[in-house]
Amino acid sequence: MSYRRRTSPAETAEWIILAGAAFAVLGGWIPWMGHAPYYFVAGVALIGAGILMLWKRSAGLWWYFAMFAAALIWSIFKVGLDGWSLLPRLFVLALIGIGISLVIITSNSTAARPLRVAAIITAAIYVVAIASMFWSAIS
Repeated sequence: MSYRRRTSPAETAEWIILAGAAFAVLGGWIPWMGHAPYYFVAGVALIGAGILMLWKRSAGLWWYFAMFAAALIWSIFKVGLDGWSLLPRLFVLALIGIGISLVIITSNSTAARPLRVAAIITAAIYVVAIASMFWSAIS
């Protein structure tokens, strides 16, 4: 007997909010130690993206993508194009982005075709980002 359970967009949104809360709470200590408040800001952005997704707003996908793009820019500014240094900053965020995109693509909800196309495009960008980090790390 096979048991297959799909993850709902609402369940994914709840996990994004939870991850954002962890980022915000734990990242709130970092500025007190004299470092950039990136993790706190990223946590708040994750919470915002998760809430938008929970409310079934397509802006949640774009909010998450904008947060990833900001993280990419910050990471490149901080460490340059060194793949090994970029991996800890971006790899998990890219994987989460792929997961969000896949949930939107495969959900049985009434997601409009343009949103599914946008999810496919953003997933491809996350895959390219991961591949680029690994390529830079091994070469």
